[in-house]
Amino acid sequence: MSTIATTSQPAAFSPLKRLIQQHPLVAYFVLAFVGSWLTELPVVLDKNGIGLLPYTLPFLPFFLLMPFTGPTLSAFMVTAVTDGKAGVWQLLRRYVQWRVGVRWYLLALLGAPVVLLLSASVVLGAAPLSALVEHWPLIFSSYLPSVLLITLVLGGPLGEEPGWRGFALPRLQQQYGALRGSLILGTLHALWHLPLFLVVGAYAPFTLPGFVAFALVVMLNAFIFTWVFNNTRGSLLIVILLHSAFNAGSHFVEEQLIPTAQLSNWLPVITYGVCALLIIVFTRGHLGYRSEQASQLVEIPGPAETPLARG
Repeated sequence: MSTIATTSQPAAFSPLKRLIQQHPLVAYFVLAFVGSWLTELPVVLDKNGIGLLPYTLPFLPFFLLMPFTGPTLSAFMVTAVTDGKAGVWQLLRRYVQWRVGVRWYLLALLGAPVVLLLSASVVLGAAPLSALVEHWPLIFSSYLPSVLLITLVLGGPLGEEPGWRGFALPRLQQQYGALRGSLILGTLHALWHLPLFLVVGAYAPFTLPGFVAFALVVMLNAFIFTWVFNNTRGSLLIVILLHSAFNAGSHFVEEQLIPTAQLSNWLPVITYGVCALLIIVFTRGHLGYRSEQASQLVEIPGPAETPLARG
C-alpha cells in the first residue's frame, strides 16, 4: 500500500504542475486575484462593505495582508513550480538590488511630487511652488517618512511589486513587448483594486468616475514603472520605493502643500498621462526594454530548468 501511495501522489499533482509550467502568467494572475480577493472577502461582506453579514471588522489587517496573500505569494508559488529554488533565490535577490545609480533613487523618491507640483502650477500659477519653498522642511519631516511608512509598515508596494513587476512584467514584455505588456499589467493591476471601492475605510463609496480616474492613474503609471524597472535591471527595491513615493506624493501635494486649492481629481491622470506619453515618445515605445536583459529575469539556467519550464 505504501508503494501505491508514493507512486500515485506525484501523478496526481503533475497535471496541475504541468498546467502552471505551460501557462505561468495565467496561473499567476488567477492566484493573485483569488488570493487577495478571498483575503478581502470578510470586510467586503460586512457592514462597512456591501452589508450582507451582520458584523463589522477592522479593515486595516485585511488591507495589510491582501498584497502578500495575492501578488507576492502567487509570484513565489509560480516561480517555485516553473524555476525551482534557483528562480526563487533570483527573485529574492532582486529585493536588495540597490546598485542602480543615484539618479534613479532621486527619480523614484522625488519624481511624483515634482511632476504633480509642476502640473498644479499650470492651473494655479506660482502658488504650489511657493508653498514648497515656504514649507520645504515638510519634505524631511512628513513626505519622506511617509514613503518609509508606506514601504515598511503599510506594505502595499512591498507586497504588490514582487508580483506585478517582479514576476509578471518580465514575462509580459517578453511575450507582448514593453507597450502592450505594460498596458495589460496596468489594466489587471487596476481591476485588482476593485473590491477596495466597496469598503468604507478603503476607497468607498464606489462611483464610476472615481474608479475610472483611479484605474487610469494605475494604467498610466504602469508605463512609467516599466521604464524605471527596465533601466534599473529589474530592481524590486527601486520599484517598491517608486510605488510608495507615488502614493505618498499625492497626499503630500494635494493635502499638505496646497490643501485649500480646488484641484481636479483628474489632475494626476493628466500629469501621469503626459509623463507616460513623453517616455513613450522619447524611448520610441521601447520603455528601456532590452530582450537580452529580460530573458535573464525570466529564464533560469541550471538544473532547476526543465523542458516544460522553458516552453
